[in-house]
Amino acid sequence: MTVTRRDFLRTTAGSVAALVLSFYVPARARAAPDAETLHPMPNAFVRIGADESVTVQLTRVEMGQGNWTGLAMLIAEELDCDWSKVRPEHAPAAPVYAHPLLNIQMTGGSSGMKYEFDRYRKVGATAREMLVRAAASRWSVSPAACRTENGVVLHGEDRLTYGELAADAMELTPAEEVALKEPRDWRLIGTKVRRLDTPEKITGKAQFGMDVSFPGLRTAVVLRPPAFGSRLVRFDAAAALRVPGVEQVVPTANGVAVVAAHFWAAKLGRDALHVEWTPPDGGGVDTVELLADFHAMARTRGTTAVEVGNVDAGVAAAETRFEAEYEVPYLAHAPMEPLNCTVKIEDDRCEIWTGTQLQTLDQSAAASLLGTAPDKVVLHTPFLGGASVGAASSRRPSSQRLSSSRRPPGFR
Repeated sequence: MTVTRRDFLRTTAGSVAALVLSFYVPARARAAPDAETLHPMPNAFVRIGADESVTVQLTRVEMGQGNWTGLAMLIAEELDCDWSKVRPEHAPAAPVYAHPLLNIQMTGGSSGMKYEFDRYRKVGATAREMLVRAAASRWSVSPAACRTENGVVLHGEDRLTYGELAADAMELTPAEEVALKEPRDWRLIGTKVRRLDTPEKITGKAQFGMDVSFPGLRTAVVLRPPAFGSRLVRFDAAAALRVPGVEQVVPTANGVAVVAAHFWAAKLGRDALHVEWTPPDGGGVDTVELLADFHAMARTRGTTAVEVGNVDAGVAAAETRFEAEYEVPYLAHAPMEPLNCTVKIEDDRCEIWTGTQLQTLDQSAAASLLGTAPDKVVLHTPFLGGASVGAASSRRPSSQRLSSSRRPPGFR
């Protein structure tokens, strides 16, 4: 891909970068609608700075499963860089970062390492090969006579760091094919390393969605129906509006939102609301009914993935049979971090900060709500406080923060 100066500067904003190496998703994923027009950047890359830093762009988000460290290890292994200099970043929301099979940018299904293992290693090996070529050119020797170790290219007594070579390497054309290490030669993959996100999370420096703040920000907390299938009938906002800091109370598609200058005022305002709801559709569901339904379902034939032999005949012919039932309580799929989304709207552009597993859907949903194009929506992904943290498209957040130069739908 030919990277323009503008795109290069946008890619490297906030750091001194001398080498940016990109690679592409397969053609099937690139076929997603408007993939090239919505975002011209490639799908993932490693950025080597003149300060010896190695920044790895992640297509999968970190929500406790280890992507922040595991994916970075793949590039670091093939790059032969100094592991202490590696810093991951979440990739921006763009169609070119789509999951190779699902054609949307997402994290789930334990698919990160499965689909990125070879791609991330290849980009690390490609960067290493370019750095070696750059060093060999300076020394007027064959690249085959050089070797790498811990972020340094070596030839006899000569040595050059990656940071010193990055600018020269940037001028080279990446090799179409590079050799990957054999597993027996791995020095990082398969070893125990300290997670790269641990220091920030221990010291409290790690930024989650709830940590985002800027001047003019307002917080909206939503009171939701007490049961699935219940709907809003009416509400009295008088008591909520008397809470200091509460500015507005507005109905939403599935509840009542209290908008305030800060979270605690919004929370107290929500607690003060007087709301009437309809009974849940069908009278609701209780634990006894759920358990009875599960027992009934367990006796039906489920979907067959692979069928070998005849289970029914084998059980019927068995001399000894053991039967047991195991039950566990219903558990909520709830993250440690409260669901949240922060939005900043200026004219036809929108910035969103949210811990999400589904960047493509959230970006599209925001564009649809605001009547703008997806490329006008910039979505920042901070650390996720657990799985199933998402924005408005698929997981309706309990806390929404808003800063706007114009009022979006639902906020009057």
